[in-house]
Amino acid sequence: MLESQSIQVDRSAAAAELLGTGFVHLRAPQNSEGLAWSCARAVFREAAREDAIGAGMPPLGVVGQFTVPPAGAQRRDFQALHIDFGLPVAPHCPTDVARFTALYIHRDRPPTTALTRIVPLGPLLSQRAWVEPRVLLDRLRRYGAANAGDGVERPAGYVEGIFARLVEAVDDSLVLPRSGDAGLLCGMEFDSVGQERNHFAERGLDLNAVEQRVQLCPGQLLLLDNLATAHGRLGTRRPLELHQLCVGFRSLDVPEQSVLVRRVLEVFS
Repeated sequence: MLESQSIQVDRSAAAAELLGTGFVHLRAPQNSEGLAWSCARAVFREAAREDAIGAGMPPLGVVGQFTVPPAGAQRRDFQALHIDFGLPVAPHCPTDVARFTALYIHRDRPPTTALTRIVPLGPLLSQRAWVEPRVLLDRLRRYGAANAGDGVERPAGYVEGIFARLVEAVDDSLVLPRSGDAGLLCGMEFDSVGQERNHFAERGLDLNAVEQRVQLCPGQLLLLDNLATAHGRLGTRRPLELHQLCVGFRSLDVPEQSVLVRRVLEVFS
């Protein structure tokens, strides 16, 4: 009973921090992936009670579970800032949307030097003025239609997860190649962290002023608000080092996707 009460207090505090700052780093070691995910889901359920972005949406469910990077995969010394599963900027059909993300490294893994980069959207985007939300939404939809390659009049569904693309779309200052261009892999838009920072700086946004970096040690758990922050990586991970759980809305219908996009766009104002 005492243990149960202690977990309840920790869960409530962790949920408040998650919604308040966009992430929470739980340093007390979890002995297994199963225990880590149980803890993460409990915090996410608690957070859902006060979640303005997810209000009125279907109950949370697991939408993805991964172990990365895959053995033999290309590994770089950084990962571009992104939103897991992306934002459905041009809703077309039911799709999974990740609301929260949990990251975990097994206790028996060697220490890692990789850092998780976390950028809270509110503090970053408040650095400059933006056009009205209606125009932002129209720009996003036109961008989605163009990248889907189906024209503006009959836009195909399009989901975008690379944060730099979302920002340049609403800023109407497109320079990155179309995401569907041959040979371009998602996340490979930049050759370095410096190049990514310059991309944002050219649009009046200073990543250095708001970006936080977390070193996730073996056994620890990092929980992210996936629609209020963008995250990436600095440094290289060993094969199959990181375990990732995405919790959100399974097969979310088109009207609800549109509501979510509008709520996320509110941070621009």
